[in-house]
Formats: sequence, structure tokens, C-alpha cells
Amino acid sequence: MTAAEAPAARPAVAGGPGIGMPGQTGAVLTGGTYPGELRARGVSLSERLSALARLVQIGSARVGPVGFSAGLLADAEALLARAGERLRLSSHHTIAVLAGGTGSGKSSLFNQLAGAQFSSVGVLRPVTREPHACVWGMDGAGPLLDWLGIEPRRRYARSSALEEGERDLTGLLLVDLPDHDSVLARESAEVRRLVAQADLMVWVLDPQKYADAAVHSRYLVPMAWHASVIAAALNQADLLTPEQAEDCVSDLRRLLDAEGLHDARVLVTSATSAAGVADLRRALMETVIARQAALRRISADVDAMAARFVPYADDMEVRARSGLVPWPAAAKPGAPAGPGSAGAASERPGGPAGSAGGAATAGNSAAGEVGGGAADAAGETASAADGASAADGAGPGEAGPGEAGMRALPAAATETLTAAFSAAAGMSGVGRALQSARELKAVDYVGWPVAWLADWVARRDPVRKIRLGALWEELRDVSAGATGAQQAEISNAVTTFADEAGHGLPGPWQISVRQAARSRTTEIPGALGTAIAEALPKENSVAPWWRAVAAWQGLLLGAAAVGLAWLVTIIILGGFGAAPNAPLLLRDAGLLPWVALMVVAILLLGWLTAKGCMALVMRDADREREQAQQRMRAGITNVARLFVVAPVERELAEFARFHDELTVARARG
Repeated sequence: MTAAEAPAARPAVAGGPGIGMPGQTGAVLTGGTYPGELRARGVSLSERLSALARLVQIGSARVGPVGFSAGLLADAEALLARAGERLRLSSHHTIAVLAGGTGSGKSSLFNQLAGAQFSSVGVLRPVTREPHACVWGMDGAGPLLDWLGIEPRRRYARSSALEEGERDLTGLLLVDLPDHDSVLARESAEVRRLVAQADLMVWVLDPQKYADAAVHSRYLVPMAWHASVIAAALNQADLLTPEQAEDCVSDLRRLLDAEGLHDARVLVTSATSAAGVADLRRALMETVIARQAALRRISADVDAMAARFVPYADDMEVRARSGLVPWPAAAKPGAPAGPGSAGAASERPGGPAGSAGGAATAGNSAAGEVGGGAADAAGETASAADGASAADGAGPGEAGPGEAGMRALPAAATETLTAAFSAAAGMSGVGRALQSARELKAVDYVGWPVAWLADWVARRDPVRKIRLGALWEELRDVSAGATGAQQAEISNAVTTFADEAGHGLPGPWQISVRQAARSRTTEIPGALGTAIAEALPKENSVAPWWRAVAAWQGLLLGAAAVGLAWLVTIIILGGFGAAPNAPLLLRDAGLLPWVALMVVAILLLGWLTAKGCMALVMRDADREREQAQQRMRAGITNVARLFVVAPVERELAEFARFHDELTVARARG
């Protein structure tokens, strides 16, 4: 560190008419002093940084060729890390950099402001190769200089007694950057790095190259969001007449306005004559006193970064009005432009970028508080996998992240998916097979045994048994899960559901919704089989009343057999006189008609019992089929929700959360 007692700067020389911008003498370069905590739409800077960290967290799980850009997420993570580091460092210092091209007089202006020849000025070829820093007030500046990467031998401290007019500069860390148009790649990279770390940027331009495309296209245009922390110093004004200086200032102002830098200050200086240097020093002084440049720079960085996430939210407000996509109930869309709208990705701030971010209270305690928030926000990016895992862990019926404020998916879509799964699983066929199996099984209990004998004689009974076995074999096969064409039907149904659920979403989210819907497709056939198996009654189960009817039919069959035996006995004993001494009931031929009538009545009663009971069996089997189908539909609905609907709802909840966080990150006053 070089401590120098610099001589007093030369007194400012009035520049005459046209030198400097009217009404801007001594203007604070960061847009004004705001007492208390700065907030944008009620959102603080730490909250915006936390929201940006959550955007990175959400996007990290959806990176891919048609997903979130890995470069965008890397840039956002770098910003969070840079913001956290800056806000953890000295809040007493404001980093102001002088940037410019070769021969612009940047180093001479640096020496004028520092009051000493700290930065060497080229004679034959004016060029700056290494950054130099001058600090007003070294307490706490060491870690900040280390972070900036300023070599110790190029650090200069105004550590001795300062003039009364410069005491208010205490806290200024002024850096003379290498030339941005250097042919050496290392120096250009150094400029980009330090510009990204600066709280305030003063671009030193000369009358010959103030419109140079290199500085405008590489630096000024991409930093349109940072207009409130950018100033343009038109140097070498001593080479111009007042009229020429005024024309140059007007043209420079026009260029900056066309590039979206409406709030960038324009000053006119001369490092040779010191004209306008006092105005620049006064502006730096008031900016240092405000101690908000660092917060405003970070806020502008968040503005620019959040704008790059806008295409992933698409035209949210239009879809909210159309009801195509589930909406968070609490938050309203911030009307971000979609990718197809003009300026979506390259949206330029229309108002002061300085009001874009929330800040902390002016002073040390506020900067420290916001610094802690930024550090927490930067740390949140590391928990992306945990957040995704927690979301995936929500079971059916459980609210995933952001799901509490969401409208559910349209009931028709879920019902259509359930109907498709039911058709693929063959639910209607299963119901009919169950009904037929129950009816065939009931014949063994409530059927008339005489009919069994007729079936046995006609060899129809084995056919019935075979058919009954085939029905239960079919039911067992269906319970094992869908196969072949049925699996294709399931896949098509899931794809259709995903396309409907993701309709109107930005491309990356449509892909992620489809991936979520298909994430467990291979498990669905087995789950459907299990749902059907659980809904079916036990194979060959018997209703209790069937056994009672079977006992009654057995009793009737026994009575008919006794009647037939009695009838035969009367014919043999009574008709042929084989046993004249037998009881009258066994040999009285007059009883034949009555005994025959009794046998016929018993047989008819058995037949009527079988017919009536089979009618009851068919009614019960139909009711049992309906109940089983209801249980199957309920089970299939649970399968559809667990394996398809719930993952899609969680993904849509993530989309809603993404929009909410983007709204917070983009909060601008």
C-alpha cells in the first residue's frame, strides 16, 4: 500500500458556456438520496435476491436444450455470489471505476481526482495496462481491495490530513481501469470483471470516440438496466469550443437515450484544464455520502438478470384471464412479456433503474442487514436438489410447494384420464366376467339338482365348469396388469393429459409437465392390476343364503326321491300282488295318482325355487358388478392421481411459484 499525502488539487477552472450539463452540477450519480429503507413495491433487496436464488433453484431442475439455459443459471449464481460477497464487505466504501478507451484521458482524470500522479500517463502511446486504486479512508478497505484484485503496489491511500473540501470523500474507492479497447485479451477480461464488481461506473469518453461502437455495443447497451449507476464524462473539453462541447453533449445524450440509458448522467470535463473536475468530484462526494450505490448496483444487476428469466414465464396475464393454466390465488402477475413480444428478452428499463431494487436503510446497519440476506440468497442455490426432492415427495392429496394457492386441474381432464385408464385396464369386461362367474358358481348351490343330472347326462356340466374356470383365469390375468396394446393406451392417455395440462405454458414448462406426467408410467400397469384385484371378491366365494337354498333343494330332492320310491313300491306290491300282507300305504293302487301328483309338485317346487333363486342371484350379481366397478374406478382414480395427476400438479405449482418469485425479483418502483 502506498500512502501518499497528495498535494491539493488545482482549483477548478470555469469551463464557460456549454461546459457541463445545466442543472446537473454536483448531482448524485446514483439517482438521489433516499432516507430510510429503500423498497420497490414493498420488496427489499434481500427479498429480491432470495427470489432470484429460488428462480435458480427451480430452473436447475429443468436444464436442457428445450429447458432453462445453463448459461443463464450460471450467470445468476455468479450474481448471487458476487452480491453476497460485496454486501459482506465494507459498507462504508463506494467502489467507483473510471473506464474508457485508449487516449481518452482516463488516467489523467484519475490523477486530477486523486490530487496526485498515482496512475502513470502514457506519452508516446497513452495506455493503462493495470488497474490502480486510490482510497479515501483505508479503514476496512483492505478486504474490498483484495476482492477487487488490486495489487498492493497499485493501491494508494489518502491517509494524511485531507483538505476540508475532500473530507466528505471519505469512503470513496476510486479505480483507474485498463483500457477497454486493449488488444490484449487479459486486459479486456480484467475490465469486464471490475466493471461487474463496481458500485458506480464513470465512462470517460473523448470528443473523437464518444460514439465508438466498441464501448456502446460491448458495455453501455448491455448495461441499460444500470443507468442510475452509470455516468458519462465527456473529457478533453479543452479541445472544443463551447458550441462544439454543447453539440457533443447533445449528441451523446441522444445516443444514451436511444440505448435505454435515460438516467445516466453526462458531465463535461477536462483533465488538462481541470474544467468540470470539481463537478465530478462533487457528484462522487454526494454519492459516497448517500452510501447506497452498492445497493443500487446490485438492484440493477437483479433487474437485468430477472429480465432474462421472463421468457420462461411467458405471457402470464393472458393465460390467467383465459383460465388455461392454474393460477396462484394470492399473487397477481406482473405482466412480463412473452418471448414473442417485442423486447421480451432484451427489455429495457423505461424508468430509473435505481428504483428497481429494494435496498436497506442508509448507513452501516442497513448494509449489513441486506448483506446477510444476500448471503442467504446465494446459499439457497445449493439446496435446489433438496427443494426438488421435497416437491417430489408429496403424496397424493398432499399439497406440494405453492399448491395451496392453486386452482386444481380441470375435473374433466382428470375424469378423462381415469376413463382412459379404466378402458385400458378392461374394467367393463372385468365387471361382466365377474357377473358371469358369480352366476355360474351360484348354479352349484341354488340350481335344481335334477337339472344338474340332465346337464351331466348331456355332458353340459363340464362345459360350465370349464367356462367358470376360464372366467377366473381371465380375471387373474387382468389383475396382473395391462400389457401390449393396453400399455400403449395408457401411454397415449398420459401424453394427452400432459398436453392438456401444459397447454399455454412456455415451451420448457410444457416439456417439464410432460416429463412429470410420464415420470412413473412404467409403474401404472401394475398399479392398475393391483387396484382391480383389490376390488374383486374372493375367488369362488359363496353367499351365505346360497347354502341355505342348497339345503332346501337337497330336502326337496330327498322328498322327490322318497315319493318316487313310494310310487314304485305301490306299483310292484299293489299292482302285481307281490306282497299281499304289506301295509296298505305300500300296496294301495288308489294312492298312485296322489303320490305321483306329490312327486310332480315336489319337482315343480324345486324347479320354481331354482328359477326364483337364480333371478335373485342375477340381481345380486349385477349389483355386485356395479359395486366392484365402483371400487375399481375409485382405485383407478387413485392410481391416476398418484402416478400422473399429483406430479403434474406439483410441476404446475412449481410454475406458479416460479412466476411468484419472478414477480418479486422483478419488483421495480
